[in-house]
Amino acid sequence: MQAQPHQQYWLGLHLVPNFGVVKASQLLARFDSVEALWHEPDASMMRLDLPKPLLRQFCEARRSLKLDDEMEAVERAGASLVTLDDAAYPPLLRQLSDKPVLLYVRGRLGASEDKCLAVVGTRKSSKYGWDSASQLSFELAEQGFTIVSGLAQGIDGAAHRGALRAGGRTIAVVGTGIDVVYPRANADLAEEILDKGAIISELPLRSKPLPQNFPQRNRLISGMSLGVLVAEAPERSGALNTVSHALEQGRDVFALPHNIFSNAGRGCNRLIQDGAKLVASLDDILDELEFTHVEAQTQMQTRALHPSNDSEEAILGQLSADPIHVDIIVRQTQLPTATVTSTLTMLELKGLAESAGPMQYSRARFFGE
Repeated sequence: MQAQPHQQYWLGLHLVPNFGVVKASQLLARFDSVEALWHEPDASMMRLDLPKPLLRQFCEARRSLKLDDEMEAVERAGASLVTLDDAAYPPLLRQLSDKPVLLYVRGRLGASEDKCLAVVGTRKSSKYGWDSASQLSFELAEQGFTIVSGLAQGIDGAAHRGALRAGGRTIAVVGTGIDVVYPRANADLAEEILDKGAIISELPLRSKPLPQNFPQRNRLISGMSLGVLVAEAPERSGALNTVSHALEQGRDVFALPHNIFSNAGRGCNRLIQDGAKLVASLDDILDELEFTHVEAQTQMQTRALHPSNDSEEAILGQLSADPIHVDIIVRQTQLPTATVTSTLTMLELKGLAESAGPMQYSRARFFGE
């Protein structure tokens, strides 16, 4: 996306320290454009009927900022800017009272990101949590939703990957500068996201992953989304901070039910007790948001996968979402061990089974089923 002439002035306004959209709006209300504001002489600025500390703060910061250098740094980072003046600014985010003046963007924001759903959860996800987040994100992407998450390990990564596997859009909202990849373990995932969506941040370039950045980031994840789905979260979790923002913003909150003995899912169960929508299937989300199903070519493609012989059918019949040991499959099917192991390998290649640990297998979640 090529930079527009006005963007450098929005960037300057954004980089004034501790100068959010409320203060910026107070100034912009007195001028025809952000460019006119930026070039107004200090003496004229100080005569405005606004608090003098605010005016001094703006004038002092404006003198020290080198906008050409700042814009070159954005370009070197492979990023672009989307400002409140731009049509690509996320429409739901625009409704917030504390919306950012601009977003740093790598990849591409759609002209109208008005069908976003956030999927969030713990970094230390269980197999159930990971599979559920990935599966539902896949199905939501098939229905035309853009999946929004935070690029963290665990549930965030599962959500992004599920959307990508469906060929859908996904947006990662990060708690660092747009030029900082965090965590490094998700560097490859970040590159994949750029092909099918965007990575965005409101933080200045080179901002490090400081703890205080993530609650600030979380309000954007919920703010640009119709609702927030918590796939797995303990009772103390950053995902619950995102829920707090969602409630303040009037967004829907969804949660997956969990085993009552699982610490990882107690936050979800608590949300359901407190009134979050229990999600047992895609329909629960679509019904709440008043969306209907759309046909997806992928569904027909995945359903075409089926067992091709009696051994595959017998072994597949033993598999479920819970892992099972090869020895148990041998005992239950009375097939030779060599036949069971080779058939499981073939089922894995077909995407019908997956390894769940040493000599353990489970039925693969059918994406699009």
